[in-house]
Amino acid sequence: MSDECNGLQSESLLIFRRRWCGLIWSVSRDLGFDTISAASAALYFQRFYVAEKEEEFDARRIAISSLWLASKVREGGCRLRDIVNSFEIFLGRRGDEKGMSMEAYWTLRDELVLHEQALLRAMAFDAELTPAYAFLTEFAWMLGAVPANQGVLSLAWTLLNDAFCSEVCVMSAPERLSLGCLVLAIEMSSRVPELQKQAAHLATKLDQLLREPLLEDFLGLGPHSGAEEIEDVCRDLLAVYQAEFVPRVLASSADPAISDSDL
Repeated sequence: MSDECNGLQSESLLIFRRRWCGLIWSVSRDLGFDTISAASAALYFQRFYVAEKEEEFDARRIAISSLWLASKVREGGCRLRDIVNSFEIFLGRRGDEKGMSMEAYWTLRDELVLHEQALLRAMAFDAELTPAYAFLTEFAWMLGAVPANQGVLSLAWTLLNDAFCSEVCVMSAPERLSLGCLVLAIEMSSRVPELQKQAAHLATKLDQLLREPLLEDFLGLGPHSGAEEIEDVCRDLLAVYQAEFVPRVLASSADPAISDSDL
């Protein structure tokens, strides 16, 4: 298989991951889930498809099972029926106000129990909630976060949200993932006039922080270690956004009359 075909398959998988985890985020907002629950559900989904092939399991059922499991681990108390109904609405599958019949729901519920079991097995029964946001909050605190730096830090938080729409959240340790989001947010903000002052201040503080010997002992991050890993995280984060342009390029080359559409 040519390098070009391999590249297209890789981009297709990125789009698949972003689409379904984006849906998990949408349903989570609809049902009032907190950020940790939503991100953990997306993490479960990503971890599953790192271990299993895309075509061997129904992505809709795995997505629902991921959010249901995260709700139980977080002790959120959300009903499975509510999760299913929200997914049906966002997928455009709900035909009327009554929604899914009871018979169809109970059949689906039995299938979801089996998919949840498959999900847990793929994760080796490790359903820990993501600590990445705690790390990002700690890094912000160590940098002396103040309202004046809110723009850059909000961008870092958004980047971390989007990180759970790709396998980067699985392949990177949570402390490196959060730091990578912070580094990328500072770099991106340095190119925005309104945020340049914030970015310069935080860049200086971050450089000082990474020179602390205790940080290197604790997290393995310092002037002589961890830089390449953080660079890889930033590159993978950018790839999440670059993948969004692939459907447009392919559609344009196949038929100029085809309009753009979001996945």
